[in-house]
Amino acid sequence: MHGYPRGVLEEEIPATASSVAWKEPPSWLPAALHSLAYRDYLLLVIGQISNSLAQWMDMVARPILVIAITGSAVQLGLVTLVRGVPMLFLGPVAGILADRMDRRILMLIAKVLNLVVCVGFAAIILAGQLQLWHVYVTAILRSLLMAFDQPARQALLPSMVPPRLLANAVALNMGSMQVTRIISASVAGLMIAFWAITFGFEGADARAFGGVYLAVAIVSIIAVVATYVMRVPPGGRVVRTEDSWVTSFVQGIRFAWHSPVILGILILLAVQSAFGMPYLQVFVPWLAIKVMDLGAAGAGLLIAASGVGALAGAVVVAAIGHRLRRRGIIIIVGLTLYGVAIAALGLTSALPLVAVMGLTLPVLPLAMIVLVGIGQTAIMSMKNIVLLESTPNELRGRVMSFQSLDRGFTTVGGGLGGFAIALMGGPFALALFGALCAFWAIVVGVFSPGLRKHD
Repeated sequence: MHGYPRGVLEEEIPATASSVAWKEPPSWLPAALHSLAYRDYLLLVIGQISNSLAQWMDMVARPILVIAITGSAVQLGLVTLVRGVPMLFLGPVAGILADRMDRRILMLIAKVLNLVVCVGFAAIILAGQLQLWHVYVTAILRSLLMAFDQPARQALLPSMVPPRLLANAVALNMGSMQVTRIISASVAGLMIAFWAITFGFEGADARAFGGVYLAVAIVSIIAVVATYVMRVPPGGRVVRTEDSWVTSFVQGIRFAWHSPVILGILILLAVQSAFGMPYLQVFVPWLAIKVMDLGAAGAGLLIAASGVGALAGAVVVAAIGHRLRRRGIIIIVGLTLYGVAIAALGLTSALPLVAVMGLTLPVLPLAMIVLVGIGQTAIMSMKNIVLLESTPNELRGRVMSFQSLDRGFTTVGGGLGGFAIALMGGPFALALFGALCAFWAIVVGVFSPGLRKHD
């Protein structure tokens, strides 16, 4: 029954499987893009692209903003840390909501409120009234709203496309986020520099970030519109329940705990999030500005390079993900190699820059961050595919909310990363995080035979 572990929830969760007559994608559409032939999935992706554009511009700009106004690695880590607090505490609540109310409405409320926060933050910066506490408060609010958006959005994915295209849909969704990372990372870094030069803002003047946060507010509007016009297919609608919130929460915990595959995936997700993801929010901005002396534009270049790699990883999974077997082993080995690549990124950042066609570039760090990007998206796509395939619609919000804790663990890792930079310097701190990621991936793999055997 939907792949439930034996004896768990078999009489508690009603089945809601619906027979849908799916049309075939047009012959002119490449196989890797077949999921885009379905209207509501396309709208979901458009909303995700605009949401990701805003998110990535903020993820590039906010660390640079903190460095500009404080010059402190500890403050950089703390701002990253507070972004994860709502995810850690509200993720399970958001998952329960995603299984009890209209998921589209939940997403729409979260996106509208996020737009209000973005407009307010941009206005404060443009008016020259920014204080450090504004950075903290808006970071917390945006994270809180993201906590409610993510489980609902991911829970809808399997109902938006035919079952045979689930791997394709997950990978395309991931790939769309990487395209926006490439665009927004480059645009954000250049926009900060352009805005500062155009209006004569120097040094620690936060008004230099006004242009990028105005753009964040504008693209957030698109996410609201796309979500508003989207419809939820029958397979993604929730079933009314009289169960209490506590009972619903316990059902989700029991389901994940009694499924060796899902439990293993969630533990690996925590490992990757805590040690393998802070490189973007904390380490790369610090290394680019303080170690390699590349400035804001250089930080954007490195993050964009990771996006190029991540896009390549997503394209591969979109094209062949449905044919891959032994997915458990692939995820374990992939995460181990991902940690090794992160460690190499940290160590190579301390090497001298190389002159290429008259430009002084961090050639080895660029190569390493592309490899990290490839691993990041390929692993995340495979984990999402396994989670969605192994979870029935009635529980997807709760299970995916456990996955949404990744941002919480990422920000906890980011906070620790700031202290690690202060103690041992950026290159060695990142190398340590990469080594820990690889080590714990191996440990989890050794003690998770069910995951290793998952096909």
